[in-house]
Amino acid sequence: MLIRALQDFTTTIKKAFFLGFALCFHHSGFASQLPDYPFIHSTGVAYTQVNPDFGEINFDVNVSDADSEKVLSLATTRLSEIKTLFASQGVLDEDIIIRDVKKEAKKDLANANSAEPIYHMSYSVALKVRDLKNWQAIMAPLLQLSNIDRLETSFDSTDRDKIELDLSIAAAKDAQRKATGLLTAYGKRLGAVMAITEGKLKNLSTAIGLVSEKSTSYSEVERRKAIGEDLFVIPPLKLQSSVDVIFRIK
Repeated sequence: MLIRALQDFTTTIKKAFFLGFALCFHHSGFASQLPDYPFIHSTGVAYTQVNPDFGEINFDVNVSDADSEKVLSLATTRLSEIKTLFASQGVLDEDIIIRDVKKEAKKDLANANSAEPIYHMSYSVALKVRDLKNWQAIMAPLLQLSNIDRLETSFDSTDRDKIELDLSIAAAKDAQRKATGLLTAYGKRLGAVMAITEGKLKNLSTAIGLVSEKSTSYSEVERRKAIGEDLFVIPPLKLQSSVDVIFRIK
């Protein structure tokens, strides 16, 4: 009987120890990572469309010839023509960037019997167009120049920061509106904000099982710039913001 009593006492002590340990873990670790219940999680989204006020033109210049000096002369002449064209439309030198200048000699693949190499020279040009009224006047003659490859255009707004801030505020209000509507159906009221972030609360949402199947994320290129498909057309900027918010429930 004495041995049985000691065993029961030991078992009771162990249970009390593990219960106390679990409570300490809950309050010090787990509870600090997750919000206190009850709460509601809501995602707000806002969209806008604005006209850009500046654009960028990026292209490569490639020149090839069996004569090394002719290649250099053609590449230099083309650069001079490009700068003259841009200057005629009021583009400043600081808005023209020349980079990745390369010159190399390669075997003439079109004439296998020839021992003479073919010389290639290339460079990339990045142009910022601050006045879009001159867009077509720049683009039309540029397309007529020889040796121009991989021409791409993009557009943006100088008010980008303000537009994105206004979108984030609108998205936060949208999240609040949705959460308020959901709680009204259950006779509850919305409490204080417990967490807020742009985009998804991925780690927290996964931990408490609140990940939506539908994603509102966009690639950085799509979010930041309007990519021109027709080189003569200036497309509008289509911007969006997504905000995740966790509210207390009163």
